[in-house]
Amino acid sequence: MLNQIPLELISNFISIVLIFILFYKYLQYKKKIDVMKELSILVEENNLSEDDKKFIIDNEKEYKEKVVKTEASVKFSNPVFILITGLVFITFPLTDAMIHLNVVVVAFLFMQVDRIHKKNLYKFLFDLESKIQN
Repeated sequence: MLNQIPLELISNFISIVLIFILFYKYLQYKKKIDVMKELSILVEENNLSEDDKKFIIDNEKEYKEKVVKTEASVKFSNPVFILITGLVFITFPLTDAMIHLNVVVVAFLFMQVDRIHKKNLYKFLFDLESKIQN
């Protein structure tokens, strides 16, 4: 059964799944940014409740840890992506390698976008927390 499915279909399917996951993550990010904007407005108006302050402080710490973990995983994954790319070019002819390389490119982009989102959310929370402290 697996021998009948072309490898190109499998790599394209994986790429499409990663793109859908990326889109889903973007929607989650957009919702979180909307919440941060509302909190920013409350900070400017001095209408923050204690729950809002606790939410900002807890999430700032959480996202600080997430940023560190994401940075570490990106540093680890870059050589892995290079190794996989090299193996793809060695294993397949150039035309097939270019087809299969889309999975590596989409996975790389996914990791970079995730890293950028987490850094942005952390910076937003850090700024909110510093405004609360002042």
